[in-house]
Amino acid sequence: MRTACFIPIKANSERVPGKNLRMLNGKKLYQYICEHVKTADVFDDVYIDTNSKEVADYAQSMGFHAIERKPELALNTANGNDLLVYHYEQFPEYDYYFQLFATAPYMMPETIKTCYERLVSSEEFDSCFTALENHSFYWYGGTPINYRPGILPRSQDMMPVIEETTGLYGISRDSLNRYRCRIGRKPYIHFVNKFEAVDINTEEDLKVAEYVGRVIYYYNE
Repeated sequence: MRTACFIPIKANSERVPGKNLRMLNGKKLYQYICEHVKTADVFDDVYIDTNSKEVADYAQSMGFHAIERKPELALNTANGNDLLVYHYEQFPEYDYYFQLFATAPYMMPETIKTCYERLVSSEEFDSCFTALENHSFYWYGGTPINYRPGILPRSQDMMPVIEETTGLYGISRDSLNRYRCRIGRKPYIHFVNKFEAVDINTEEDLKVAEYVGRVIYYYNE
């Protein structure tokens, strides 16, 4: 059995210019997930998909493979499914494909290991992803989706809403080939805390990540 991890790290970003190369508490954003994948040490091969020479050089220094980002997949119209399907087509020899993101700097090595082990050792699951379990009052399009305002429940009794953290995905080759999607039909959902779920898409997210990182690492010293 062979497994591969793909980490997309492009130089350009629309909402947060140069996001992946920005500093976060004294370290480049992209370095966090690379270091955590290196520490987890579970994948046969790690590929960094990038259009940045800086990132490519760093990837090689970490013992990873650097692959050049396909120009059309660096556009804002491209998504995670497009990327993973492309990676599968370029490297079809693996049994499992994992996708992790630089925008999730606090995805811990222990979580990466757990998701890896649950997926590759399971006959029940064909894919996995990390998520938050939210017991809050949610609305969509002006309509409540998990409670009735006239019968106000306690938050702990509410139907939870599961939110993908968009930090980690894994899928078997067969399911990726069949569904052309990074989540199959029988996913294992691994719930993480809000620290690990930090996902940077805006300038505000970056400020939150800086603050949260300082606090968490201070108390863990």
